[in-house]
Parts: sequence; C-alpha cells; structure tokens
Amino acid sequence: MSNGAASRTSDGGLLPRVTRGADTLARGAAVALLLGVPTSIALVNIALLLLLLGWLAGGRWGPKWEAVRINPISLPAALLTVWIGVGALYTPADPAVVKAHFYVYSKLPLMLVLLTLFDEPRWRARAWWAFAAGCLITLVSTYANVWVQVPWSDSHNQGFGESHHVFNDYIAQGLATAVFVAWLAAQAWATENARWRAGLIAVAALAVFSVTHLLAGRTGQVVLIALALAVIAVAVPLRRWWRPLLGLVAVVAVIVVSSPLIRERTGEVLDQARQYEQAGVVSTSTGARLDMWRHAMDMAAQSPVWGHGTGGYRALASQVYTDPVQCAISCIHPHNQYLFFLVDHGVVGLALYVWLLWAAAWAWRGRAVPERVLAAGFLAVLVVDGFINGPFWVTTERHLFASVLPLLMAGWAAHRAGARP
Repeated sequence: MSNGAASRTSDGGLLPRVTRGADTLARGAAVALLLGVPTSIALVNIALLLLLLGWLAGGRWGPKWEAVRINPISLPAALLTVWIGVGALYTPADPAVVKAHFYVYSKLPLMLVLLTLFDEPRWRARAWWAFAAGCLITLVSTYANVWVQVPWSDSHNQGFGESHHVFNDYIAQGLATAVFVAWLAAQAWATENARWRAGLIAVAALAVFSVTHLLAGRTGQVVLIALALAVIAVAVPLRRWWRPLLGLVAVVAVIVVSSPLIRERTGEVLDQARQYEQAGVVSTSTGARLDMWRHAMDMAAQSPVWGHGTGGYRALASQVYTDPVQCAISCIHPHNQYLFFLVDHGVVGLALYVWLLWAAAWAWRGRAVPERVLAAGFLAVLVVDGFINGPFWVTTERHLFASVLPLLMAGWAAHRAGARP
C-alpha cells in the first residue's frame, strides 16, 4: 500500500475528511452569521452562502434529521413554509412578487438548517459570543458617535438628543440590542462570580441607555419594557411581582424624564394618531400604520380562512394606495406580521405562525431560571415587534430572528437530551 493510500485509510478516507471539513465550514459560517446580524448585511450574505454549501456537502444526515425531528419549532416552521407555497396557487399577485415572498420566507426553512448546525455546545457558545461581540461593536460605536464622527456609522450626528444608529436602521439596532440585553441578563443570573455579574449588569445598563437615549426608534424602547415584564414573569414568584414591577415603573419614569428622544417620539405618536383620526393623515409613521392596519383588517375579512395567497396584500394594497410615494411604504407589508399572515394566508397561516411562537415559548417551562430569562426575553422582543413591524419580512429583522431563534431552540434540544449546557 502506498504512503498516500495508507494516509487516506488511517484518517478514515478522503470522502469523510471532505465531509467533516464541509460540516466545519457550515458551522463556522453559522457563527459568522450571528456576528454579522448586528453589524453587516454583507457578512450575513457571505455567511449564508458558505453555510448552505457546507451544509449540503457536510453529510451527517441522520443526526441532522434527528436535530430537526425533536425540535418543537420544526413542524410549525415546515408547515408554514408549505402553506406559503400553497398560497402561490391562488394569489392575485404578479409572479415577481410571489418570487420575492419565497425569497424572504426562505428564512423559515433556514431555521431548520441552523438547528442542525448548533447541535453541539461549543458551536452554540461560539455563536452566542459572536452575536455578543457584534452587539458590543455596535454599542461602542454608538457611544463613540456621540462625540466623534465614526466612519462606518450610518448616522452622522454628534451630541445627545440625536439618533446614533450605526450598522443598521435604528429599529433593527434597537431590536438587536434588546436581545443582547436579554442575553446579558441570563448570563448575569447564571454566574456566581460577583465581579463578572457586576460587569454584565453594567454593560446591560449601557445597552438599555443606548436604546432609550441614543436611538430615535420607538420599537426598541417598547420591546425593552416587554422584555423586562417577561423576565419578571419567569424569574420572580408571583407573590413577589409587585417589587420588581414598582422598580420597573420607577426606572421607566426616570428614563422618560431624562430622555428628550423618548418624550419627543411619544409626543409624535399621540399627535400623529390624532391627525389620522381627525383628518385621515397617512403621511406620518403612526398615521400610515393605523391606515395599513385598518385596510389589512378589511382585506382579511374578505377571505378569512385561506387568505388572498402569497403576495396578496401587495396586490390589494396597490389598489388602495394609488399614490406612488405612499404605496412605496404601505403596499409592501402592513407593518404587522400577524396581519400580514392573516391577509396573505388567512387564519390557517396566522395559526401556524402563532403555533411557532407558542411552541418556542412552551418548550422552556420548568427550565432553570437563566435559561427561561433568555428565552422569555428574546421571545418578548419577537412577539411585540410582530405587532409593529415585520420580524420575518424586513431584511435586518428577519436575519436577527431567524438566526437567534434556532440558536436558542438548539440549546433547548441539547438540554432535553441531557447534554451539558
């Protein structure tokens, strides 16, 4: 036997080496994906390409199937994907619109792929730390932006009272930062090292302050309150809720008083809502949302069970919003993920999406407090954002939720099997 043949035999052969390398590539790309979520769409796209190539060539089909089979989010995600495909059979939308919907909602089956890549503790840990590193880069850049011109920042305003979003729009940055706060809270709850806990709490406080005082987006501020309420619900006994709730009220009051951005944006919401109710003004953020929600409910009532098909909202909305400028905002999606699924895919599609969220939440009952804190915090951000935006539609948001959710749920499956967390 030649030396080359002996070498191939000793390490299991050339094909196993290639598949192991491809599997490692896919896992590494999944980690890079989590780093790119808060920092770079380009990195996300490159990571997704390498991830899929490595996954297809990486073998391990038995373990991959098992990772998908046992996870509670797999079935609703798969059925929702199929139902979106069925919706293409009866939609009034143009083929190009249907194709765009297929591309966007491809993140649903992508979650199943990610479940198979995060099935080992070391890769999950690397992914969480990659996400934390990306959020830290964003956080440091946000604060630096207050005093100096940060070259890579999307905003170019110095001083307080201005929005300092860095890599993404302020809504996406606020959402990613809120998820980061949930992760920091879970880490602080789990550690027994007092100094490490203090450091984690300090970073979490800086992250919260960046959302409340350095970003113009209201979504991040709203989901932070929902996150805090969810953490209290899962981490504190019911008879003791009154203490943290009072503390939360006090903190929110201080933040509102000290943040001109919050006061300004809250005043805008109330004023814009009055303008819409009194004069039908839809040229504002709040007015446009209220009008889209009203029309979306009317559309859903026309076909409540099956919906109008994949892309149906866009086809119907283009008949409502004839002004091109307004249509560019209001015809794409109704800025409410629940109504979006209801219009396009009816009660069936909405039920599948709610099942996906419920399955993810229900799975964590009875787990350790730090695990429940992370799960409840993340899901609170996802659920509440769904009432305001499109967490599985908007580019930066779907990258966040479609990558962190399977990372979270892969950890649930490993703990279920008795693996070391």
